[in-house]
Amino acid sequence: MRKISVADYLIEFFIANGVTDVFGYQGGMVCHIFDSLATYRNAINFHCCCNEQGAAFAACGYAQATGNLGVVITTSGPGFTNALTGIANAWFDSVPVMLISGQVNTKDKRRNYTVRQFGFQEIQAVQMVEPIVKKAYDVDLGIDYVELLNDAYRVAFTGRKGPVYLDFPINVGREFIEVRDEILPVELEIPISFDASPYIDQLMNAKKPIIIAGGGINQCGLREEFRELVNLLKVPVVPTMSGTDLVETCSPYHVGFLGGTARRESGIVLKNTDFVLSLGTRMCNKAIGYNHDDFIPKAKKLIRVDIDTNEFERQLKDCEEDVTVDLRAFISSALIHARKIEKKYDHSLWVDSVHHMQSLMKNVDMTFGNELVKRFTEIMPEEAGLTLDVGNNLIYGEQSAVVKRKTRIFASNGLGSMGYAIPSALGIAVTKMPTYVISGDGGAQMNIQELNTVAKLHLPVKFLILNNHALGHIILFQDHYLNCRRVATTEVGNDYYSCDFVAVAKAYGIRSSRIRNVKELDQFIVELNDDEPFLIEVDFEDCSMLPNIHGGLDPLTNGPELPYSLVEKVRSIMES
Repeated sequence: MRKISVADYLIEFFIANGVTDVFGYQGGMVCHIFDSLATYRNAINFHCCCNEQGAAFAACGYAQATGNLGVVITTSGPGFTNALTGIANAWFDSVPVMLISGQVNTKDKRRNYTVRQFGFQEIQAVQMVEPIVKKAYDVDLGIDYVELLNDAYRVAFTGRKGPVYLDFPINVGREFIEVRDEILPVELEIPISFDASPYIDQLMNAKKPIIIAGGGINQCGLREEFRELVNLLKVPVVPTMSGTDLVETCSPYHVGFLGGTARRESGIVLKNTDFVLSLGTRMCNKAIGYNHDDFIPKAKKLIRVDIDTNEFERQLKDCEEDVTVDLRAFISSALIHARKIEKKYDHSLWVDSVHHMQSLMKNVDMTFGNELVKRFTEIMPEEAGLTLDVGNNLIYGEQSAVVKRKTRIFASNGLGSMGYAIPSALGIAVTKMPTYVISGDGGAQMNIQELNTVAKLHLPVKFLILNNHALGHIILFQDHYLNCRRVATTEVGNDYYSCDFVAVAKAYGIRSSRIRNVKELDQFIVELNDDEPFLIEVDFEDCSMLPNIHGGLDPLTNGPELPYSLVEKVRSIMES
């Protein structure tokens, strides 16, 4: 046994549990923790971001890319409040992140006083953060700090993953405690075994089965196992936005993501399937539509598999069966059974019909944004991470990004936070994964200061900034609901402002260039694959996000009108 400070133990705890990189911003209330980080510099990296929101998003990106705990450390008061957007993102997208924010000395805390504030920069952090974390800890003197951290880690990773919070007074970090000579990693529960075979048999006995694949599969680190399962079952897969990278674009079972911002192909498949197995997704109304009668109208059965029983409070269909189980146990069992029945079932006619439909639809609704993203992701190396910001750029990315064998796609899917892409890319890039960003001019300006962090760390992040000098996705709402009154969304009215991203990047020491068409991307293939950051600003006129059909509506008769002959041909193929 030995005695060390709580701040030192905190850092040793992270190291023992596989955390290689920590993000945050220095402050008086966390200076002891930062001092300890410097002591262990050879074993753990600390990255000082330019804003706590950026640090929190970076921690999200790191956790999503590695499966490790994401850690963000901020000072009290404004440092804590700045980080809350990133923590809300982790909450809705089930990302295991630990936020530690400093706090005033324990003797200076407000506690039961009714005054507005007691200590300088003090804020009632625990009460503020509780709705968006799995558990918030009001840390005090004299508690069992070892068990505190063990519990926080277990909570973040047990069941549906998510963030935890530690309100950490400055004098706690100075406390000395007795600990083991070697700090052991926290042991997590092994999922209880489960028999998935009855559900797989039901799926395979259907004529036109599909799997709806959600972000829970990625969160459990089951991408490769899921792909093996799909290749054994040989049925089409319709992912959610959080699961877009689960199936390669070249896979015979790949269908685009579902939802109101999806391409038509997924909607056509959903209208014609007779059996759905849903894995690790809440299937929100944005994805399936507000009128649930229009969702999978021909399906005789919907099996929903999820670890979070709360998600089943929303009953979607009368034919629904809910299965509460850890996906690791379900997919493990499903794989064993799928290997046994691999040649028993044949859905080739259904798969061929989907392929035929996709071939007829592949050039429909393709915009400049789609073509640009398609080419950009073709240039990306196979083992690359792509972060997407919120706006039309997100939709172009989800619709048209080329998913290769090791491609990962990251976005703020639940919270939908503009400003996610640049700082989350920072968190991904420190893991040595080649990292690419697609953002619009609106989202890019939300956390543009993190270009400085990328530049100073010489991280080879590649940025594609789609600058249409407008908030294009909000314009869709204005055109639909407000008779095209474009207030605070374009530069025309002098109430929205883009900027010169090429100049901004150069000011931070990042190479940059401007293009105006897709073909110009090819002149930068070297820069898009080398070891230094590089930014491309795409200056273009605003283009629509197509087909913009609300979830559940008929994709053949809504949105931009399709040729009658094409509609009839697709119907004939899919209904046969």
